[in-house]
Amino acid sequence: MVGRNKKLEILSIDDIRSSRNKLLSDKTNHYLQNMLFSLRLFFRYNADGIDDFVDFYYYVEDLLNNNVLMDLYELKIFIYRVTDLIVNMEDYDVRGGTLIGEVAANLLQSLYLELETYRLVDKTDESEDWKNVLLNQVKNQVVDFDVLVELYSNVSDDSLKDLILSVLVNNYPMEFAVYNARNNILEW
Repeated sequence: MVGRNKKLEILSIDDIRSSRNKLLSDKTNHYLQNMLFSLRLFFRYNADGIDDFVDFYYYVEDLLNNNVLMDLYELKIFIYRVTDLIVNMEDYDVRGGTLIGEVAANLLQSLYLELETYRLVDKTDESEDWKNVLLNQVKNQVVDFDVLVELYSNVSDDSLKDLILSVLVNNYPMEFAVYNARNNILEW
């Protein structure tokens, strides 16, 4: 692992955006990147008792930089690690735990899809045709948030726009707030 004295700037996220694990889907990569960004915000407001979060940050960074081989065993360990960190959040004396909790929920959903795909691929080792179909399917998972934002931006029907806005606000509050902030939209 790289030295752990790196200054984590939240405004300069090019290192996060350029990182991606070649074995995981676009959706999972998106939520891994989102986790790194959220942890940077989390670190900004917490200084003590966050050693587990710092270790977790560098582990996710190593995953995104392909420094850890993401096989079925490693995927199970990672799911356990994310779950353990979130379930035991109240044991840490930190601020911003809900921020990490929301991001972790989205990440876990995507990781469970990856786990099921890994299991299906393992079961179809004899048939290369099915294996390729399944691998292609998981690689092409869309990021729901991106699709909803694109629909929201391009729809002219106000009632449909309100429905999409409701889904964004209720299911992706953190991501939508970040999206609005980056696009200089203070109210929606």
